Amino acid sequence: MKYYIKSKLFKLKEDFWIKNDKEEDEFFVDNKLMSVGLQFKMMKDDKTLYDVKQKLALLPKYEVIENSEVVATLNKKLTFIKDKMTINCKYGELIVNGNLFDRKYKIYKGDNEIADIKKDLFKLTDGYTIDINFEDEAFILTLIVIIDDILDKH
Repeated sequence: MKYYIKSKLFKLKEDFWIKNDKEEDEFFVDNKLMSVGLQFKMMKDDKTLYDVKQKLALLPKYEVIENSEVVATLNKKLTFIKDKMTINCKYGELIVNGNLFDRKYKIYKGDNEIADIKKDLFKLTDGYTIDINFEDEAFILTLIVIIDDILDKH
């Protein structure tokens, strides 16, 4: 399924909607305003699907929580040599690979491409087009929001 994320030009812990291919609001990202580091809830139909909390550390470390259980951890040290990130999660190992600095990358589970993420060019606001071929679309969208935060900080 195809999704679209658009954000404001000057974003400061903003809440936003993720739209489906019919341009309808599908998922809501509810950012916690008064927090240290990134913290948000991925929601659908007023139900929290995932909570995300950034842990204070030398390198960014993020936990994805589902029903009070950590289901994924992301650590990333970005380099100019390789644009690759490994995510250990409830689905096993996921690999993020591509041109992360230009925000064009793919997510793989084994040899299968499960998401294709592209930043929209030539726009005043950040925007992404995301194609997902995976059973838990909300989880993949949660990872994409985290990856965007990691890239914004580098």
